[in-house]
Amino acid sequence: MANPHFKRILFFLQKRFYNAVSSSTNPNNSTKMVDRITDASYKRKTSIEICNSTSHLSFHIQYLTKACGLSLDSAMSASKKVTLVGKNKFHYDSVVSCFKSHNFSDTHIAQLIEKYPAVLQSRISSNVEPKIQFLIQNGFDGLLLPEFVVSAPLIFVRSLDAQLKPLIALLKDFVSSPEKILVSVRRGSWIVSADCEQLQQNLDYLIEQGVPKNRIADMFVWQPRCMFHVNDRVKYGVEKLKSMGISPSTPMFIHALRVILSLSESTWKRKRKIFESLGWSYDDFISTFIRNPLCLCCSEEKLRQSMDYFVNTIKIDKQSVIGHPKILMFSIEKRIEPRYRFWKILGERNLKRPAFIWMLDRPENGFIKHYVTKYSDTDPDLLQIYQKFKEKTISPEGEEDCI
Repeated sequence: MANPHFKRILFFLQKRFYNAVSSSTNPNNSTKMVDRITDASYKRKTSIEICNSTSHLSFHIQYLTKACGLSLDSAMSASKKVTLVGKNKFHYDSVVSCFKSHNFSDTHIAQLIEKYPAVLQSRISSNVEPKIQFLIQNGFDGLLLPEFVVSAPLIFVRSLDAQLKPLIALLKDFVSSPEKILVSVRRGSWIVSADCEQLQQNLDYLIEQGVPKNRIADMFVWQPRCMFHVNDRVKYGVEKLKSMGISPSTPMFIHALRVILSLSESTWKRKRKIFESLGWSYDDFISTFIRNPLCLCCSEEKLRQSMDYFVNTIKIDKQSVIGHPKILMFSIEKRIEPRYRFWKILGERNLKRPAFIWMLDRPENGFIKHYVTKYSDTDPDLLQIYQKFKEKTISPEGEEDCI
């Protein structure tokens, strides 16, 4: 029986080159060709081209799977991004060896080439090696080096002097460690291609407005995209928050700025209307946002469901929600409903219980410790009851918390 991998490769090659021949023999392109060569010579030429191309592609897939450790599917996908040919094998081997000499594991190399297969064509002496040495000099040593490179392979298409050096210098001025810079890059690999001049303008503006440098560093780590908006957008967000009474020097400011910059004006208005539809005033909405800006990161559907559940099912008063907006971010299926049903059981058994909102805010382990196993001596079945509530309310694709 034929090897299934070989059959897949053969099918892939046949399909690719059938399309190539069909395209080249399109009637719209054939007239001039026929005028220049005979049908026989044309067919011979096409056959030679296809054989050569097939050979190149066969080498490409074989090299990526055997020498670089890619899966067959990844190698086929890479063939659409770059063409590797057998005559350049020595260079490709040299690139792989260069990474191995800097303690890149086989897994790191496979991940890097899968993301950016053209790295195999990069010049070692003028591209790969200088950038690796620069990263090492700036603290990206040990495991940090391959993880940074794999997270941001586009460093190999960006200028070391014009892009990478000024970017790392800017980041190091705010972010305290290479580890945190790596976290930031993992959350936005496009950072290595970002406009450094625009970033500098945003940094200068935020400092001028009174945002502490350590808070700006937190933004780099938590949500780097905020730092790379156009300057007018950042100014709009800062002024909007100041108009709400949120001072740039407060810890909450950067969380609010993250949310404001991530929402369009129309989305902001739609989310505000969800609150207003339940009788909240604009001031109520702003108070909720100021206390916990991240609650507006939830989708409109999630906010609508949570608000409806608290107001109409549990009958929690508006001021309690305003005072604890974090509860809007919890999953109804995974946290709110099973705890609410358990809270009612405690009441039915005349057991001491706090206001429901306090039970809701506890982490799962703390909740079980303080409100479930606490009564194990007198009511040993409470844990089993709570677990059943959890099982009944969580679907196979249960809703996640927004936090």
